[in-house]
Amino acid sequence: MKKFALLALLAGCASGPRPVPSSATATQRFELTERALLDGRHLTGTFEIDSKGENAAHMTGTIEFVEGNALHLVAEGNFKSDPVQLEVDSRDPTGILRTSTKGPSVSSHRDPPAARLREAVALGISRMGLLHNLALVSMDQNLEKTGGGFPDWVKTLEMKDGAAESINGEVCRRVEYVVQVDGQNRGEASLCIADANGLPLQRNQTVHFPTGDMTVVETFKWQVK
Repeated sequence: MKKFALLALLAGCASGPRPVPSSATATQRFELTERALLDGRHLTGTFEIDSKGENAAHMTGTIEFVEGNALHLVAEGNFKSDPVQLEVDSRDPTGILRTSTKGPSVSSHRDPPAARLREAVALGISRMGLLHNLALVSMDQNLEKTGGGFPDWVKTLEMKDGAAESINGEVCRRVEYVVQVDGQNRGEASLCIADANGLPLQRNQTVHFPTGDMTVVETFKWQVK
């Protein structure tokens, strides 16, 4: 009966954030958080990101998933010692506003609509971290895989259960995994997923570069309307 109830929940989770059953495996818990990020309507989060080593950064901001590919992402802080202000706004269906201020450089673009923008941003949060996309915008580059292909590009391997924690007063359990990008293992990560709604509360990651490692902590707080 418990197995049937869990399968029913997983099958019906396309409507957005849902409580995570205590019997969920690491893989099922991770699937629930990705469905919540992909399908949640009027989902707003604040975030704080700290990275050390390669690509050192500190950023804070907000992200709003409205419906379909409509989203609004704003961040500010510093990246590689430069002050940055970033914005990606696709709430106007005619195009995507992408602006960045990095040190003295300012750029603004209206990119064409992208069919899989939300997928690239949402799965970017769970699989490789939000900092990757923020770094691209800070360097005046388009987000990757907004036309499709993100699930095959970044994969999670060797998934296993981690410890239970409390992040900003919310109970969550970690899922630990290896991050594979374009067929190569790039690092290790853990994602603490809220028991109450399946949303990610904190993501820790170590990324391996030829010149040294980068450690990243991304902490989120969500509002579901």
